[in-house]
Amino acid sequence: MRGWRVSFLATTLLFAAPLPANEATPHTPATGSAERNAILDTLRSHPDFRLTFRHLRVWHDGDRAIAYAEGDNGAIGGFKIILTRDGTAGWRSVWGEGDGGSDSCAAGARHYRWALTLIRSYHVVPDRLFPGVTKQTRAFERMAKGDPELQCTGDLEGGPE
Repeated sequence: MRGWRVSFLATTLLFAAPLPANEATPHTPATGSAERNAILDTLRSHPDFRLTFRHLRVWHDGDRAIAYAEGDNGAIGGFKIILTRDGTAGWRSVWGEGDGGSDSCAAGARHYRWALTLIRSYHVVPDRLFPGVTKQTRAFERMAKGDPELQCTGDLEGGPE
C-alpha cells in the first residue's frame, strides 16, 4: 500500500511541475489589461482605427517580451506584426507584413526566416507564438528557388536590413 502512495505522489508532482519553456504556451492579454492596452497603443496609427484580431499572443522571457498580432484594420486591411519590449521600455514594432502591395518570394523568405530566428531568441517555439510561421517560411523558400522575383507576399516592414 505504501508503494502505491509514493508512486501516486511522484506522479502528482510530475504533472504539477511547470512546463519547460519549449512546451509552454504564450498567452493572450485580457481585454482591458494594461499589457493589451500598451500593445494596442503601439499598433494604432490613428485613434479611429478599429483593430480586429485573429491572433494576439505574448511571451515573456525574463524582463523582455515578444508579441505577435494578426488581424484586420478596417482602413488598411490585414496585417501580421511582431512587437518586442525590453525591461520597462514600451512595445515597439520590429517586423510586419501587410495586405497592400506585394514583394518577392525571395524577400518574403528572408523576412520570415528573420522572424523565426527572432522568436527563437525569446526561448519559445515559433509556431506557438506565430501560428504557421515555420510552414510559411518553407513555402516562401521553395517558391523563391523556383522564381526569386515572383511577387508572392504583401508589403514587408522591419525585419532584416
